[in-house]
Amino acid sequence: SVASTKVCSLDEEEGPPLEETPIPIVPSSISDRYKVGRMIGDGNFAVVHECVEHSTGRAYALKIINKGKCRGKEHMIQNEVAILRRVKHPNIVLLIEEMDTYSELYLVMELVKGGDLFDAITSTNRYTERDASGMLYNLANAIKYLHSLNIVHRDIKPENLLVYEHQDGSTSLKLGDFGLATVVDGPLYTVCGTPTYVAPEIIAETGYGLKVDIWAAGVITYILLCGFPPFRGSTDDQEALFDQILLGQLEFPLPYWDNVSDSAKELIVSMLQVEVDQRYTALQVLEHPWVTNDGLSENEHQLSVAGKIKKHFNTGPKPSNNTPGVSVMTLDHDFSIQRSGSLDFYQNPGMFWIRMQLNTEKMYHGLIIIIFFYKLSNCIFNINNNELIMLKSTF
Repeated sequence: SVASTKVCSLDEEEGPPLEETPIPIVPSSISDRYKVGRMIGDGNFAVVHECVEHSTGRAYALKIINKGKCRGKEHMIQNEVAILRRVKHPNIVLLIEEMDTYSELYLVMELVKGGDLFDAITSTNRYTERDASGMLYNLANAIKYLHSLNIVHRDIKPENLLVYEHQDGSTSLKLGDFGLATVVDGPLYTVCGTPTYVAPEIIAETGYGLKVDIWAAGVITYILLCGFPPFRGSTDDQEALFDQILLGQLEFPLPYWDNVSDSAKELIVSMLQVEVDQRYTALQVLEHPWVTNDGLSENEHQLSVAGKIKKHFNTGPKPSNNTPGVSVMTLDHDFSIQRSGSLDFYQNPGMFWIRMQLNTEKMYHGLIIIIFFYKLSNCIFNINNNELIMLKSTF
């Protein structure tokens, strides 16, 4: 059973072993308390190592952010860390402590070794609606907590839902990667996210708020029950996908939905309402019978979704340098790219979806540029002297 307990951590995933890397030299404030071990992931400006606390023997993830690689982007790090300081919830990756030096910022994070959501489904021998309901319960609890703080995550997707394995053998989920999270104090207009999970109001640029997270959770729930996303465009036509999302015409095609309960379908419809006012809140999701009744416990029919997930989402061993929880690139404010590296594996493995808004008063006010990069697996992007620059990187 995949998710029977209602709770995964930063920067840890299964896959091919990483190449041997030297143990970093860390300040005494770190080494006196933690033994730093192997690297378990890296991003554009951060690496993540396992570490063990000397006094307790507990393992954590040590995220080391290179400030030199973040010049001009300091605000994005500050924003992410500020949010991580605030959030403390069993379904959210926990920041244990932070240590700041002149050249690096060290974040000691909770460590979870169970892989991500899709890993859990594709590796289990038995998977039912009850399991899917437990997963949604975990996610909705995390969202409810964030929204109570007026925090929107904006990048809820299976890769950021990590599996925590309890001592009794049960598993639960934790939400990680807060690189796009922000406090909502009015309508947001920054276009960001991953295409498969992005809400229609983000695409429409009409202003959005907390409920974009509910839309993403609805898409994930749909996938959990059939193995493919509700809105699908061809691999070479991203705009077709956006058009489908804007229309929000939801279907439950046979035979894939034959054995799924009407209660589950009803909940998904309520989570994927194009009209934001009609879309469920996290509390309404948690109070829905399909969630409170553990996915209708009488429905123990096994769902055959693992193969479809593998086909549509390119699951399996992941590149060693692509680690859940390591923020790839999260710029903000003027001359900014809000996300570089949000991948939609269903649409086209290796395709990056980037939407850039240049909104200074002097140049390109209100100009929206949509750029699609195909088959670029090792690149990041930066703004330099008002130009878009592509850089080689270990993405």
